[in-house]
Amino acid sequence: MANTKPISYFSVDCVNLHEVAGTESHVFDNDVISIILNGSPYESSFLHEGHIYQLPEPRLLVVTSGEGDVHLNLEEYHVDKGTVILTPPDIILEIERCSQDTKICGIAIKWQLDIAETMVVKAKPKDYELLLRMLYLLWDMASPSPFRHDSVRQMVAAMMSNIAYMKQESELMAPVAIPSRSQLLFQQFKTLVNQHCDRQRNIPFYAERLRVSPHHLSAVISKASGHSVMYWINRAAVLRAKVLLKTTPLLTYEIAERMNFPNSPAFNNFFKRETGVTPRRFRDDSQP
Repeated sequence: MANTKPISYFSVDCVNLHEVAGTESHVFDNDVISIILNGSPYESSFLHEGHIYQLPEPRLLVVTSGEGDVHLNLEEYHVDKGTVILTPPDIILEIERCSQDTKICGIAIKWQLDIAETMVVKAKPKDYELLLRMLYLLWDMASPSPFRHDSVRQMVAAMMSNIAYMKQESELMAPVAIPSRSQLLFQQFKTLVNQHCDRQRNIPFYAERLRVSPHHLSAVISKASGHSVMYWINRAAVLRAKVLLKTTPLLTYEIAERMNFPNSPAFNNFFKRETGVTPRRFRDDSQP
């Protein structure tokens, strides 16, 4: 990684949601759920292009206007009106860019919720309108006092079920252009890297898991992505290290142990090589 990127811990309990969502947004927030209507990432004083964010809570987002490019756990996505995003806890978000007219509606869920994978779906117009109506109804359900816990949770479950149905339907209706073996291997590799980069940073480990030779894995990843296997492994490991440095009080040697480095100097050398700064300097620069 030639240049360092700022990283921020984006828990809805640790930020001012009005500052996150922009001046024209509508915000509801309690200890169960946060809802934002008409949020504007471009106008946000917290969200910035080129920054990296760790999102501890599951999120459901609907893009209502504009367009942009984001990375979710290293996966690249182009989003525009009608894009629906459902993310599990502790995902890493990188905002590459967003247009000035980008608007988003969404929720952050504060109870334990099992979301197996990130879903990014381009909704059909009818599905998009239905999901927005469900989101507005959720707002109406959440607003009265006393708070209607069961109704809110059931509506969120219905929305998630609807998104899963939309994803399944979009996959069935997609053109029969089957991804190449190289593309499939690349996707499987990135999934494994996100799962194991804090403990495993060697090519043979991933090659064995994918049942290919290290040489074959290196050749395929390089051709499919334009980057080496070690680029992706190191990139994911640096993101994990930045999260730990930014959001925990762990000492450098403790992070080195957690990330399976042989010692603190080895971790320091790795981090500086990849980012251009030492872990201590990164942590100091990250302080408010």
